[in-house]
Amino acid sequence: MRRRTFLSLLPAAAAIAADGARAQDFPRRPVRIVVPFPPGGTPDMLSRLLGQRASQLFGQSVVVENRPGAGGNVAMEVVARAPADGHTLIMGTIGTCAINPHVYRKVGFDVDKDFAPLMLVGSISNLLAVHPSVKANSVAELVALARATPGGLTYASSGFGSSVHLIAEVFQIETGVELRHVPYKGSALAVTALMAGETQIMFDNMPSISPHALAGRVRPLAVTGTVRSKLFPKVPTMREAGHPGVTINPWFGLLAPARTPAPVLARLNAVFNEAMRDPAVQKRFAEIDLEPAGGSAADYGKLIRAESARWGEVARSRNIVAE
Repeated sequence: MRRRTFLSLLPAAAAIAADGARAQDFPRRPVRIVVPFPPGGTPDMLSRLLGQRASQLFGQSVVVENRPGAGGNVAMEVVARAPADGHTLIMGTIGTCAINPHVYRKVGFDVDKDFAPLMLVGSISNLLAVHPSVKANSVAELVALARATPGGLTYASSGFGSSVHLIAEVFQIETGVELRHVPYKGSALAVTALMAGETQIMFDNMPSISPHALAGRVRPLAVTGTVRSKLFPKVPTMREAGHPGVTINPWFGLLAPARTPAPVLARLNAVFNEAMRDPAVQKRFAEIDLEPAGGSAADYGKLIRAESARWGEVARSRNIVAE
């Protein structure tokens, strides 16, 4: 009996030993971070910043590949089907991980089953900004203007079903106003449209819109975070403006394909946590007003599940459905 038990355990022991050996010589080739959106957005910036430092720690190249499409679903499906060896990762977002599964009829992946969370990179505030022609210098004035012209004001987003879209939907729920949505293919195009006056309003990620607000090309009215932005210390939070329900911090984090060996996941987590502690990386995070996180894969997994429940409720209440 003991011999049979011993023999039955051999395959599992061999697998564990093989996984450990793979982790010791990992990575054996360049590591790829897939970004679900075009270049220039926050996920792209974070991937390139962390990838540069991680490549030094790995002694192996870390390359960034932009695979936009379907609100990030194209890239998520590509990585879900990639070999589970740790050499292909994705920079997940609040949109791709917690919103899209509730908005799209078919996404082609299951966040819980197809991915292994690696690490939460960080979170940011969104900035509520308007075109300078809009006669509103505060959230209260914007709400009053929107109520006086139901459906007359338009807001830009980086795409239908994106976090930028749903934050504006939460704003409408909270204030009772009616705005018209104009989706664009990516944040860069949406911000450009806002600056050109094609739309009047946008809730955008701080890193991509703050340079234009600082330059006066758009007017900042509020931030969605829990505290004021260091970049805009005189701009109130949405809570301070009287709308605590619009307190939202979009987040970003790395994931790997499910079934990636645990030792490889541990190695990836350790290296990217170390990359985040680099002074140059921390300095850049501060410049774009990103709150760094890091930490364990388990904590990141808990966040994804909690956020999925929250945004699923918003999508259902607003009947937001994409094909």
